Amino acid sequence: MIKQEVIESILSVVRIEEVIGEFVSLKKAGNNYRGLCPFHSEKTPSFYVSPAKEIYKCFGCQRVGNAVNFLMEHEKYTYPEALKYLAAKYNIPVEETFTSEEAKKEKEEQSSIFIILNYAQQFFHDYLLNTEEGVSKGLEYFKSRGITHETIKIFGLGMSPSEKDLFTRNALQNGYLEKYLIDSGMSVKTNDGRLIDRFRERVMFPIYSITGRVLGFGGRVLGKATNEAKYINSPETPIFSKGKNLYGLNLAKNSIQKNDKCYLVEGYTDVIALYQQGFDNVVASLGTSLTEDHTRLIKRYTNNLTFIFDGDEAGIKASLRGIDIALKEEINTRIIALPENEDPDSFTKKFNVNDVRLFFKKNETDFILFKTRFLFGNKTDEPLKKAEVVRNIIKSIIQIPNFITRSNYIKELSYELSIEEDILYRELNAQLSAQKTTVSVKKSAPAETTQTQELQKHLSSTVSEQEKNIIRLLIAAGNMDYNALVKCADIIFDHISDTKWEIPEYENIYNYFFSYRQEKKDYPDIKHFIHHPDKTFQQIAAEVSFIDKGISENWSKKTGREVPVSFNFKSEIDSALKHFTLRKYQSMLKENAKKLREKKLTVEEEQHYQEVQKAIQELLVRLTSELGVVIF
Repeated sequence: MIKQEVIESILSVVRIEEVIGEFVSLKKAGNNYRGLCPFHSEKTPSFYVSPAKEIYKCFGCQRVGNAVNFLMEHEKYTYPEALKYLAAKYNIPVEETFTSEEAKKEKEEQSSIFIILNYAQQFFHDYLLNTEEGVSKGLEYFKSRGITHETIKIFGLGMSPSEKDLFTRNALQNGYLEKYLIDSGMSVKTNDGRLIDRFRERVMFPIYSITGRVLGFGGRVLGKATNEAKYINSPETPIFSKGKNLYGLNLAKNSIQKNDKCYLVEGYTDVIALYQQGFDNVVASLGTSLTEDHTRLIKRYTNNLTFIFDGDEAGIKASLRGIDIALKEEINTRIIALPENEDPDSFTKKFNVNDVRLFFKKNETDFILFKTRFLFGNKTDEPLKKAEVVRNIIKSIIQIPNFITRSNYIKELSYELSIEEDILYRELNAQLSAQKTTVSVKKSAPAETTQTQELQKHLSSTVSEQEKNIIRLLIAAGNMDYNALVKCADIIFDHISDTKWEIPEYENIYNYFFSYRQEKKDYPDIKHFIHHPDKTFQQIAAEVSFIDKGISENWSKKTGREVPVSFNFKSEIDSALKHFTLRKYQSMLKENAKKLREKKLTVEEEQHYQEVQKAIQELLVRLTSELGVVIF
């Protein structure tokens, strides 16, 4: 455990906009910052960060929290890991209370996998630099590719031994569990039950998360065997997916944001070669086609993406699908095609950095020009070929959601192919009509689901809403003065101390606040709950705290949803307590009516219950009149 005073020291210096700014491109919006939400796909920014309140909130997917919560949600850190990350960022010493053995045996699968992958990276790196096989094979290979010792260190490169189970045996001897060696993808079990290394006699390229945690590996074979794949990657694991990660992004993210541009290449050595030439805003898609998740990652840092294609026709054809995905995400997409039989690695070895930069500048074209010239080749006079190419290019253009951008590309295509715009628009509209027919069928079911959800929302428990409102007021205003003598929390406690709660989460917060007041003779403020380790506490506190008139009005206009702007806590407390009292009277009335229906009542008993019933009904009438509500 990390001591509470250390936690408070960490939280006191954290600047949430700096922490989240490492993962999301944020722009100033009044007193807050705004960006595209990293938790769901969107084109209009709905994700806000408030430095003053030390919280974030997405008005689209409703995610809320503080800096610690963000790291836990986004990077899958445990609570202690998130705190340690922030402590390291702000140079705050943290006393370790767990030994490495205890850490290895940690029950959380993700945490255990991260630990093993980190060990694997260190093992392979050490094997490369400090063993005979590593130096003679692995280091020699990197040297032949022009990769320097400094670059090897920066990228954490390594080598896996040729001995089939050397890594696995070392890991087991150091206390790592077989289950997590398999779950991490580092070891595999043979048919006869033996545990062996997945990667053997390969140079190793660690794949890192945005924050620099090892997620998996890519390995290039060194041996002469022809029955093995040249490159293999880690399998899909609870923390790694090829379609959701980009190689080199941990090193490139700041430069991408600074230059407002990202270069995308195919392989590990392409990234490294360009990095050594001074291009530090380059990433690779891990040997798979560009995915929507890839484009969303890139879009956090820039809206400008340049594909660098190898100089072979087959490779370019395979990569064209990625252009459509980028266009769909409204990314400004350009292409650089290298000379025939060249890739970034080979190209940068033949030319100096100035020549490479000049080539990139001269040969960077937008996707229309590139795709047109590539698909046509030398067959511009063949009518059928021309029609096929036009349909193909328009298929890309319709991926673009923005009508004006689409129109600009139609003009450009018209000029390039000498085809009238009207003809191109006819084809575009035909494809759009076909697409809409398909889409409408697919979207009919979700529309019904949305209506059902709205109905369920309106039929949700009044009791739940009342309890939530009381907790909201307790967190937001509990430590404020209700009058010169008492705090708002005391007023709430005095009125509902005998209430039977129906929602356990709200009861937990109520009891926590009450115990805190009793034990510390003080009242926790809203920031206490925002930084509380319990996620429910954080979420409710953040919802209460993130009340911003400008944000709320703008978001209401865009979405049609009503977002609360502000509240008068005294009048709201009075109203909430009256609603709680109303609930109490209704319960009493129901219980009394039940007794009236009992048989074998004496005349006196029946008269008594009738008088009680009348008294409760009078109280209800008076209270409902004050609240302006009608009950049946």
